[in-house]
Amino acid sequence: MTNPFDSAGAKAPPKPFTVTEGRREIRSFVLRQGRFTPAQQRAFDERWPRFGIDFNGQPRDLAATFGRAAPKVLEIGFGNGAALRHAARFDTSKDYIGIEVHAPGVGRLLNALADDDAGNVKLYHHDAVEVLEKEIADGALDEVRIYFPDPWHKKRHNKRRLVQPAFAALLVRKLRPGGL
Repeated sequence: MTNPFDSAGAKAPPKPFTVTEGRREIRSFVLRQGRFTPAQQRAFDERWPRFGIDFNGQPRDLAATFGRAAPKVLEIGFGNGAALRHAARFDTSKDYIGIEVHAPGVGRLLNALADDDAGNVKLYHHDAVEVLEKEIADGALDEVRIYFPDPWHKKRHNKRRLVQPAFAALLVRKLRPGGL
């Protein structure tokens, strides 16, 4: 992966909305890329093959992806990855899947994971709703973590909030019985 913004690749950042069956779908995020440093670009080039999962829209065997059967923890919107990195370093008995659309944050975490030689973390650079709908099997997750899920504080932005009844129902389907 040489360019995380290349629209020809599967990892291109999602558009603010998509058209499905003739209707416009509202995204729960707006991309504000900020500064993308040469080190973050190198991280995508050199570290993505080890830590990245390219979205392909097909159900994924997570045990095969990680090479082991272990509890799976999903973190949505990991930002710069500090919490995800900390969790993965201190609980190596679990496999961690991070989803983030902000490329600089993904690049930063890719470098940190390489520094840690982490073997229990994989990352998506894609829309979490699409990943959950298309790539994560029902009952595949043991835990889901979402920190600061509703940055849309104005009433007119309620439609953009990630945590809504339909999304909560989707998460429940993806969790194993008794999952968190």
